[in-house]
Amino acid sequence: MPVDEDVAAAREELRAKGVTIVREPVREPWGLVGMWIADPDVTPVVLAEVPADHPLRYRPGT
Repeated sequence: MPVDEDVAAAREELRAKGVTIVREPVREPWGLVGMWIADPDVTPVVLAEVPADHPLRYRPGT
């Protein structure tokens, strides 16, 4: 499943700044988009996005 344009743009921005992409962005089976990067000490960092159509974004009455 393709990832959102925002995630793709963030990936390219990080890559251009020399950040190591450990795992490319992917929409997980539970609906969130996750991407793993490594910090300068090679500590894994997970970045996650809640897509606009995900139930976590549902706000009744708003």
